[in-house]
Amino acid sequence: MIKVKIDAEASALKYFKMEGYIMGNEKKADILNASERDGVQYRKAPIWQMIIGMANNGTGVAFYLLMGFASMIAGQGYGIIAAVAGVLLTCMRIFDGVTDTLIAAAFEKFNPKKGKIRIFMILGWALCILGSFMLYSWCTGKADGIAGVLLFLFCYFLFIMGYTINGVAGGTVGIVMVNDPTQRPMMGVIGTAYSYLVPLIFTNISTFVILPKYDYQFNSAMFAEMVTWYAGFTLLFTILACIGVSKVDIRETFETVTKDGKKSEEKTSVKDMLAVLKDNKNVQMYLLTGVSDKLAQTVSGQGVISNLLGGVLIGSYAATTMAGNFSQIIGIVFAFGSGIFIAKWGAKKSTTVWSWINIILAVAMVGFFLLIGGVDGMPKLGNMGSILFVINVVMSIARTGASMALTTTGSAMRADIVDYEYERSGKYMPAVVAGVYSLIDKFVSSFGITIAMLCLSFVGYAGTKVPQMGDEATWPKFWMCMFLMVGLPIIGWLCNIIAMKFYDLSKERMVEVQKNLKERKDAAEAQAE
Repeated sequence: MIKVKIDAEASALKYFKMEGYIMGNEKKADILNASERDGVQYRKAPIWQMIIGMANNGTGVAFYLLMGFASMIAGQGYGIIAAVAGVLLTCMRIFDGVTDTLIAAAFEKFNPKKGKIRIFMILGWALCILGSFMLYSWCTGKADGIAGVLLFLFCYFLFIMGYTINGVAGGTVGIVMVNDPTQRPMMGVIGTAYSYLVPLIFTNISTFVILPKYDYQFNSAMFAEMVTWYAGFTLLFTILACIGVSKVDIRETFETVTKDGKKSEEKTSVKDMLAVLKDNKNVQMYLLTGVSDKLAQTVSGQGVISNLLGGVLIGSYAATTMAGNFSQIIGIVFAFGSGIFIAKWGAKKSTTVWSWINIILAVAMVGFFLLIGGVDGMPKLGNMGSILFVINVVMSIARTGASMALTTTGSAMRADIVDYEYERSGKYMPAVVAGVYSLIDKFVSSFGITIAMLCLSFVGYAGTKVPQMGDEATWPKFWMCMFLMVGLPIIGWLCNIIAMKFYDLSKERMVEVQKNLKERKDAAEAQAE
């Protein structure tokens, strides 16, 4: 199996290099040296620079994972009941979305000679880690009642401010580092790899290193140790990202040329930000696809949901973790495959195709669970020596790979949207486009935490009680788990399919966009002479 995986990845890398997706030695001198193809000059980067430049994706994913445990520490560390915690976290996530747009606007206005992206990434990391230690370690057990609520909110506020600042900067890396449509899918592949490998790393650390020390219980002491691991890994990712982005993190990268071919020093305004949402139909369709998916992911990605599946229904964290290991490691091959698909067909067609594949695989998984007996048969999946465990692993690999493909497609689509908005309005706003998306995304997905906690309250997890290994498995818990893990994502994928019918940015259209931008740049340079 390992040899097959290596061969597949090698073949994918060979394809990317043959087609020019990965630069050879001749392009390593300067990341801003453009290569010309089809009458368009593109920014390209060597593979090593793309890999470490996208490392901040690992930081963002790690912080997102930490955020998923907030509903659990709220009860155990601050005496807040589950329903109240869900409402508080929903409100704070909406606030998080609002701060995204404000920080994005500040990012666009702030343009020093060097270090714009790096300054925001480091500052965001520092605030987020401070908030994490306060939330999960230093302040737990120090207050309850109203005081506990206020202390919890203050710690969480620091956390999300850092998360926002770091994320706004990190979200621009994949957009500004390269603009070649043959390399952008590779940037998406790398970002997707971080998005799946980082949870894999932390899940294994939690399952095999931390949880055994605390009798497999998610309690305050366990969280206090866990956050230390997160701090170390995210620091490493942030340092790597700063090194990788150093050459592109200069003032010239963010200079703009207006629609009439003149260089502009005009700063981004609130009006410009609103215009992106109001006047750009393709942004609206992109938002629909991203937001619908994110709502489902936010719900299904909550720690309490994975505990319900692995700890309660299957009854083995070890078995579910091993299944996740296989699916996520081998699933990376799918990400490479999806990158090739996007480069060949574009983000629009890729989104439709992979959404249908995800729907089919999700339905098949529920059918498999029912075939083995539903709630009565789920414990069989905990036997790692059984054929049922192997079948579950194979299905998990397929589902994870298809999900990775959609994640890769979304990254490429965001980059296309930024360049299209630049062509449409004459405003180059990578952070603002990401910020507008994040505002809507977080406003909608903020309800994910509330939805998860509310739904679980109907199957016996009210007050401060959360799913733990050893809880009784029942049919209501089974169907609630299926609804949250499969039902909501299917709705999101159907929204993707509908949105793509109104989305205009095909592969051919994006080549036209780059040609138009090149003509403007040439006009600006001619005027300067």
